Amino acid sequence: MRAYPHPPRKYIDYGKIIVDSLRLVWKHKFLWFFGLFAGGASSFGGYNGNFSSDFSSNDNGKGQSGTPREITDWVNAHWQLLIFLVAAAVIVGLLLWLWSIVCRGAVVGSVRDFRSGRPISFSSAFARGRESFWRLLQFDLFLILIFIGLGIIFAAFVLFVILMAAAAGTAGIVILLVLGLWLLTFFGFGLGYLACCSIWFLPVIFLGIIVNFANRAVILEGDRPVAALKRSWHLITNNLSQSLIMFLISVGLSIGASIALVLAVGLTAIPAIITWVIAYNGGWTLTTIIIASVLTLIPLAALILAAAVMNTYFTSYWTIGYDKLAGNEPEDVLVPPRKPNQRQQVQPQP
Repeated sequence: MRAYPHPPRKYIDYGKIIVDSLRLVWKHKFLWFFGLFAGGASSFGGYNGNFSSDFSSNDNGKGQSGTPREITDWVNAHWQLLIFLVAAAVIVGLLLWLWSIVCRGAVVGSVRDFRSGRPISFSSAFARGRESFWRLLQFDLFLILIFIGLGIIFAAFVLFVILMAAAAGTAGIVILLVLGLWLLTFFGFGLGYLACCSIWFLPVIFLGIIVNFANRAVILEGDRPVAALKRSWHLITNNLSQSLIMFLISVGLSIGASIALVLAVGLTAIPAIITWVIAYNGGWTLTTIIIASVLTLIPLAALILAAAVMNTYFTSYWTIGYDKLAGNEPEDVLVPPRKPNQRQQVQPQP
């Protein structure tokens, strides 16, 4: 295990990291399968039909809509189904989270293996994911416990202030209102000032980079949660400017990739949109509904494929950057070393 802190890197070839990540992702397309789940949750929107009914006829002349009553009656009649759906959603979400941990380790570990000259394959990537599963699970649970603890502390503080104000009666309520107004004013002007200085987002960015590098310390170095966060802290503080530049480059790349994704999905969705319009104007015939439904799968597949490629690319990008900053790869040089001139011969000194 490497000792910390590392000496800062004087020069990082960010262009080489971008190109190497692109080549790696394009050459080993099987990583897209893992990358689809390694980058976090994806949002898929379903078709939202607008069906209207006249519930006002059941209001018994009270002039109130029957919609809330219909919803309440339906919930009371199908509460077992609702419980089952909620439990199923929780189970599916839990399984996807556990699978994302495996995929995260698979992509990050495969990038390290490829950069180290070892052959990688689907089976080796899956083995990498299984190898780091328990460590990453402990790390995620550790972060969850931290956020839960902070939430409990904040809620307890707010509850304590409210109870103290209630015990003090009218004077306490006045004090509570004045305190709330003072805090609102303070944070309002404070955040406004920081926003004007364009530095209000730096703590959030810094925390995100710490967690990002700590994930790689858990996967690649085998560190425990606290050790991984400590390693990430030393790595970033010793290479603060390089880490921030990497983040800004990733933001620019993600914006460009998002624009390309929107254009690709929009273009592939044009045939489906036209078919749905024809189906609507033609009275929803079975043939047009089937054709439109099949064509809808094309932009959906494009969206899934693009999300997989983007997640795999940015995971590779940050992994290569981590190894560069951590000293696991040779340091880049700003000027290539000059080759010795073979014509010049060293004269022996007498």
